[in-house]
Parts: sequence; C-alpha cells; structure tokens
Amino acid sequence: MQNSQLSSAFPREPTLEFLKHITEDFSSEREVGRGGFGVVYKGILQSGQQVTVKKLVRTTGIHDRRFQNEVGNLLMLEHKNIVKLLGSCYHAEKKLVEVNGRFVFSDVPEKFLCYEYLSNGSLDNYIYGESSRLDWPMRFKIIIGICSGLHFLHEERREAIVHLNLRPSNILLDDNMVPKIVDFGLSRLFGEEQTRILTQNVVGWIGYIAPEYNYRGEVSVKSDIYSLGVLILEIVTGLEKDLNAEDISSRLFIDNVFENWTNKSHIESKYPTLEEKYLQQVKRCIELGLNCMEIDPKNRPTAGSILAKLEEINDEARIPEIMEKKLQPISAFPREPKLQFVEGITGNFSNEREIGRGSFGVVYKGVLQSGEVAAVKRLLVVSQINQDKQFENEVRSLIDVNHTNIVQLIGYCYEIQRKLKQSNGKYVFTDTREMILCYEYLPRGSLDKYLYGILVALNQYDFNDITVVLYQLMHYQ
Repeated sequence: MQNSQLSSAFPREPTLEFLKHITEDFSSEREVGRGGFGVVYKGILQSGQQVTVKKLVRTTGIHDRRFQNEVGNLLMLEHKNIVKLLGSCYHAEKKLVEVNGRFVFSDVPEKFLCYEYLSNGSLDNYIYGESSRLDWPMRFKIIIGICSGLHFLHEERREAIVHLNLRPSNILLDDNMVPKIVDFGLSRLFGEEQTRILTQNVVGWIGYIAPEYNYRGEVSVKSDIYSLGVLILEIVTGLEKDLNAEDISSRLFIDNVFENWTNKSHIESKYPTLEEKYLQQVKRCIELGLNCMEIDPKNRPTAGSILAKLEEINDEARIPEIMEKKLQPISAFPREPKLQFVEGITGNFSNEREIGRGSFGVVYKGVLQSGEVAAVKRLLVVSQINQDKQFENEVRSLIDVNHTNIVQLIGYCYEIQRKLKQSNGKYVFTDTREMILCYEYLPRGSLDKYLYGILVALNQYDFNDITVVLYQLMHYQ
C-alpha cells in the first residue's frame, strides 16, 4: 500500500482504543524507540500495514484546541523528505492526582501522533565507524534529501516550521534509503521553551543545538541550519561526536574536522577508491557543513542556498562526463547549415536568445528540434576588407580540431544576399554578407564569472586543474 493510500485509509483522529489495539496496549515488545518527546511504538493494522505511534510525554505544554489546530496543519504537509503524519489522538481522562499536597480529580490528557512506518530505521544506524554501510554516493544523496526536506519546512510554506531537534536519530530511511525528517513541528505542540527542556534531557541531543538557542533561548530557522551542519559533517566523515556535556555545540568536533578533513590526503585515506571528482564533492560538503556552524547565525546559509550549492557540487562532478560526450558532435547539426536553418533555431536571432557579445560578433543560443543546443556566433560585418579571409581562416583552423579542452566548431554558414538598403537618401540593392559560426553549447558560461570578487566559486583544487589544462593546451598541436 502506497503512502497516499495508507493516508486515506488511516483515521485522522483514531481513538485511544484503536491505538491500544494496533500496538498491543503499548506493549514493550512493540516499542521501537524513545526520546525527549515520548515513546514510539509499532502499530500493525488489520490489513498488515505497519504504522508508527508516538505516545507524547505529559507536559505543561499546549493542550486541547491548540494541539488539534497545530496537528491539523502538520497533517497537510506532503514532501518526499518528510515523514508523513497520518493522524493524531487527544484523549483526556479524569484521574486522581496530587496538587499542593492534596489529591483531587483532574483531566489528564494523553496525546498521540501516528506516522508512516519506515523499516530501515534511523540514520544513526548507518553512518558511523569504519564498517558503516553507506558508500559516498549514497551519503551525498542522503545529504541532499535532508536539505530538501528542511528547505520545504523553512521556505516553501507560508509560515516556517523550525525543527529544533535535528539529529541523525530523527532522520528515517525508507526502503530505497530516501531520508525523511521526523519530529518536525513538535516545537509547536510543546512550545519552544518546553521543547528546549525536553531536548536537553536527551543524551543524543548533546552537540546538535545552536549556541544562541542553548544559552539565550533564541529561535530561528538558523538554529536548524547549525544542527544541519553537524549532521552533514557526521555523514561525510563517519565520525561520532563525544557525548561531552561541556561541548554542547560541538566546538571540539568542529576543530577536529577543520584540522583533519580539510586536508585532501586525509579525505583520500577515508575514501581511497573515490575518483578525483568525488573527492572534490567530499571536500566541498565539508566546507558547506562548517559554514552552517558559524557562531553568528547571520553568517549561516539558508536551506535554499545550501540546496542550490549541493546541486552545483553535483553538477561539477558530472562535468567530466559532459566533457567526454562533447567529443561526439551534435547528431542532427549540419556541417554547413543554411541561413534559414540558423534563423529558425535562434528565433531569427532574437534578443531572448542572445547569450553574449564581443568584438567579433553576437552569440545566440540555438535550440534544435531534438532539444539539443548549440552556440551560434553571428559575426559583425563592419567592413568588407579582409572579412572573407578572416572567416575562412577561422573555419579552416577550427572545423577539424577535436580536443577535450577546445570548444568544438560544429558548423558554419556563409551566404550573400541582395537586400534593398538606403544609401545617400536613395534605395539600392547591395550584397549583404552573413557569416556565422556554430559551436557546441557550454551552459556554465565563461571562466571570468568564477574568478573574481568575494564570492569566488572556485577552490584551490579547481585553480590547479585549470592551470594544468592551460599548460596542456599550450602544448597541443
């Protein structure tokens, strides 16, 4: 049964009797976990489908109407990296309780949350130690998934949901090892101060909490970003933090990572079989994790910018594959296209298709019927002197050049058309030359965008690689 089917079949407000039945009266055999917010049980429906039932701790947090309203909001959340909330139960019974030394009857609420069940358990069972079961591609995929889920909670809703308890045990994995964030929104059900008290009583909490939240009670989405930074570093390095109560915000852990894991040779020793492009991925992720753990919350990135950076890192690893493919010319592109063909793929040289201009001409993006893309340079005709010769020279020198680090010329067009033009107040027919060069299209643009300014997108290894390529080009004949 798919999650959508389970969601529609499961009661949104199950009774306490129903939950007792599917968990065998909350028996210890059905217990699958516990934390600061409560105890988690496996529930088995009559159909055999499994669900998770979290019995929340009794606190002085919110009750009744607000609880139901907040849960109603959480039930609406749908995202591939968020554990689906299926239903909730709020049950109050009159019980004899002691108040100020006297026993009185009072309403005692029991609160339950029901989620989809994920059989692979939580992330902390997979990432630590030399014998951990995840290779680098899977670790990277999990990092992206967690960031995608957090981006959804922080930025894709009208009102942000701050998790306040993001750690490996709150990242569950489905059958395909897709990560899903659980326990989101509990800060709303308990209140932020009660949440802080509850999480501080959990052993696994040490090291994940942002310093401004721990010491001053300041809450923002940047509190989660700090926790995310710890998570990223743990996933990348496989290191488990020391449970040192004096190192609440993992500063010793950060020092360890910064001292060792920013060294390329250390990364290679951890991942000895990884290709260079993936070693770069590891290094970039470590830099990103450290950036998330800046002391000043203002200096931490947003979930959206982190996700964009991860996608960029992923694309960078694919560049060598793209470069290999570039040695194969575009299948449908003619070597000597007609002007009409070039006009067709560039939208008649429309402004919307313009992607650059220089002293030799204007460059347009050409899109073929197959979806393949080419760069089309329309040479400027400022004077007829030596233009034909210049054009012939460039075509002859480039048309048969095929090298990994040379932009491939895939076609050219030279046509002379007689057009009616105004000259000295008169309209006369004159020959108009069109000289066009067609190249492979490189979507990442030119190098100058990456070299200059504060937001330099290249690290030291990138500069080294570029230097080597330039040296090789100087010796290419």
